[in-house]
Amino acid sequence: MSEASPEYVMPVLPTEGRLGYLTPEQTQQLKQFWACLYDIFDGVVPFDQTAPSSLKGQIREDDSADGAVVQKSGWFGRTKTVAAINVPEKIRFTGQDLQKAFWKTTMANHPDSVVLKFIRARKWVIEDALVMYLNSLKWRIVERLDELVELSDVELDAKHPKFIEQMRMGKGYLRGADPLGRAVTVINPRLHHKADQPPETLHRFTIYTMEVGRTLLPEGVETVIILFDLSNFGLDNMDWNFVRLFVQCFESYYPETLGVCVVHRAPFVFWGIWKMIQPLLDPVVANKFVFTRNNAELHKIIPRERLPIVHYDGLDDWTYEYIPEREGENDHLKDFAKKEELLNERRVLEERFSTLTRAWIKEPGGNSSDERDEVANALREQYKRLSPYVRAVSLYQRWGVAVDGEVNWTYNVKP
Repeated sequence: MSEASPEYVMPVLPTEGRLGYLTPEQTQQLKQFWACLYDIFDGVVPFDQTAPSSLKGQIREDDSADGAVVQKSGWFGRTKTVAAINVPEKIRFTGQDLQKAFWKTTMANHPDSVVLKFIRARKWVIEDALVMYLNSLKWRIVERLDELVELSDVELDAKHPKFIEQMRMGKGYLRGADPLGRAVTVINPRLHHKADQPPETLHRFTIYTMEVGRTLLPEGVETVIILFDLSNFGLDNMDWNFVRLFVQCFESYYPETLGVCVVHRAPFVFWGIWKMIQPLLDPVVANKFVFTRNNAELHKIIPRERLPIVHYDGLDDWTYEYIPEREGENDHLKDFAKKEELLNERRVLEERFSTLTRAWIKEPGGNSSDERDEVANALREQYKRLSPYVRAVSLYQRWGVAVDGEVNWTYNVKP
């Protein structure tokens, strides 16, 4: 592919506190985090085994069937009926529960890179980072993220009515990446009306898109670009439940994942809404919002070669199209013998990484461990083989973007 267009301004990504750039002091703090985490996994120390208050406070609108009905003050002072997320009051998370969730979270990522996001998000205060990370694991368990990625499009649509409709209309999808490999998620609020689908469907679709997006980041890339296209946006497209979920996900459950959030072509009506959104944001997240008034300004953030001709005045001859699920594409999920074989293979690697990490924690000094890194690489390669047996085929695999664990965006740039 040709070089990026002259309008594009290449950003400089931070390396401080990232894997491969840790100072000896930061490596020691990473060791401290792992030591605390293993103490909890092993049941050596007590910890809060209940669901965090932020989880219990998540709500859906009144037609959700997944929770108890409660009264809540609306954003404009009006009282409305909502349904709290279905978190049993007596649910108790064990260390083993959280350890299982931890390993499912790592996927093809180096375990260190996963936990470092939470450590950085809490400014290297290990106790705060640990609480944050444990809450994220609890959230993943309660939200049943395993089920979300295992179900096919048709199964998701049967469980959550109008799920496929969200994909078919192109309400939110990933398309392309910037030259640094950061995948671009396009969100089209103009296509959204709250009454058109159950709130739970939009909730699940949003989290599903985030989870699938994690598989579209090349090795070493940790952040994404969000493009909120507010063309033709009106008040009837506004959905505060989505805003709350979006903010909470990037602040609490996927920290240090948002590279930049582009708010494109915001109309006058949006700025009053922004005054209410901005106070909800952590200052670190708020600083990642940029506003582009036109396509020329957008081209400074995403090269024209990687933006569609239609609507964005890009150079890529591409139009969004949802490709339906194909017959037999998820047959791997039914091969339980092979799945168990691969899971057992992975458990051996997980145990090996844990054994090495426990030994590494006790070593003096702030040196990294080449042997741990080798096992982390083996886990990444192994996940590529395991993935077809634990995850349903996504739209991006049908597009040919994600094949055999590799990410390859192509752009049809006319000469």
